[in-house]
Amino acid sequence: MDLDRIRLVVREKLDRGELPPEKCVITWFGPGSGQRCVVCDRAIRPSEIECECEHPRGGLMRFHQACFAAWDEARQDMAPA
Repeated sequence: MDLDRIRLVVREKLDRGELPPEKCVITWFGPGSGQRCVVCDRAIRPSEIECECEHPRGGLMRFHQACFAAWDEARQDMAPA
């Protein structure tokens, strides 16, 4: 999935409330574990960087590195100035 498509999916999921706008409490990066990315719904392979995000509402979200960056940028753009 290209970066423009990732950004579009992130914005759609934020608008529908499928992704939270709040910042992660704790974030870890490491090799993919085969879990599904919350943005693109593809498995995060061991050869890819996985970001695990502990969310303030509870729960753990997993992202590809590029998907996490797109979500983090989009959620910050949504924040009131």
